[in-house]
Amino acid sequence: MKRITIYIAKEQLFPFLTGFLFFTFILMLQQLFTLADLIINKDVEFILVLKLFLSVLPITMSLTVPMSVLFSSIMALGRLSNDSEIVAFRAAGISFINIIKPVLFTGFCIFVLMGIFNETVNVYSSKVHNKILIEILKSSPAAMLEDEIFTSLGDRTIRVEEIDKESRVLKNIMIFNRNESSGWDIIRAHRGKWQQNEDASKTLILYSGKIFSSKINSGTFSVVDFSKGNAEILLSESKIDYKIDNKISPSEMNSSELYKMLKTQKKSYKEDRDIALFWIELYKKMSVPFSCFVFVLIGAPVGISYHRSSKGIGFGISIVIFFLYYIFSMAGQSLAIRGLVSPFIGVWYPNIILAIAGCILIFIREKS
Repeated sequence: MKRITIYIAKEQLFPFLTGFLFFTFILMLQQLFTLADLIINKDVEFILVLKLFLSVLPITMSLTVPMSVLFSSIMALGRLSNDSEIVAFRAAGISFINIIKPVLFTGFCIFVLMGIFNETVNVYSSKVHNKILIEILKSSPAAMLEDEIFTSLGDRTIRVEEIDKESRVLKNIMIFNRNESSGWDIIRAHRGKWQQNEDASKTLILYSGKIFSSKINSGTFSVVDFSKGNAEILLSESKIDYKIDNKISPSEMNSSELYKMLKTQKKSYKEDRDIALFWIELYKKMSVPFSCFVFVLIGAPVGISYHRSSKGIGFGISIVIFFLYYIFSMAGQSLAIRGLVSPFIGVWYPNIILAIAGCILIFIREKS
C-alpha cells in the first residue's frame, strides 16, 4: 500500500509543475506587457520594473497554485483510470478512498503551506508592491496615467484624453483638487508636459487653458485664463501617496493584525463598505489556500470518471471548475460588500459548495 501511495503521489508531480508554469505564465502575461510599456514608453527605470514584477509574482502564485492542484489531481487520476490501473487497484481489494488518499493528503499539505505563504510572503510582497508603485509615481508620474482614465496623483485627480507616446505630451487635460476653502479648483488645458525639478519634485507645465476656482468660505468664483500662456502645477513628493487617508491596505496585514484592527471598529460591515472589505480580506487569507484541498476533493472523483482520452480534457475540466469557483467567489464578495450577506458566507460559500459536491461524488464512486 505504501508503494501505491508513493506511486500515485508521484503521478501528480509533473501535471502540477506543468499547470503551475502554464497558469502563472498566462496570468503574468498581461503584467509583462504593462511592465514592458513602463520601460519602453514611459521611461521607468528597469530596476524598479524588475522589483515590481518580482513583487507581483507571489500574489499571482496564490491563485495559480490552487489551479495547479486541481489540474494535477484530474490529470493524475485520469491517467491511471485511462490505463485501467484504477480497475487493477479495485480488483486487488483497494477501496476508492484508499486510492485517492495520497491526492487528498497532497491537497491538505499544500493548503497548509499556502496558508503560511499568504500570511508571510504574500503580505510582505503586497507591502513591497505598494512602495514600488509610489517610487515609480515619484520618478515618473506620467507612468501612472492612461488615456481617458481618472488617476489620483497625490491630492489631485487628473484625466488625460490622449498621451503622445513619442513626445510624451499630454492632450486635453482636466485636473481636480480641493482648495483650502473646501471648494474646488478645476483646471482645463489643451496640452501639458512633465518637467523634472532639481529637488526631485515634478512640475506639470500646462499650455493654453483656464483655471476655475470656487471658494466656499467667501462664496466667490473666479476664472484665470492662460490661453496664450502656460500654468505650472507643482507635484511634490510629499504629496504623492497611494494610501487613502493614510490607511494601510488590508493586503499588507496578516490575519492577526486584521482581526485586532477590526475588533476596534465600532461600525459593522453593513454600515461601512471599507469594514466589509477588511473582513473579506481576513477570511480570504484562509479560504483561498483551503481551496487547494477543496479542489482535490472534487478533482479526484472527476479525474477518475473522465478517462484521459484527450490531452486537453484535464485542462478543460480544470478551467470550467475554477471558472465556476471564481464566479461564485466574486458574487459572494459583491453581496458581502453590499451588506446583503456576512463576509464569512460571501467568501467561504464557494468552498462549502464544492466540498459538498466533491464528497457526494466520492461517495458515489465508492459505492459504484
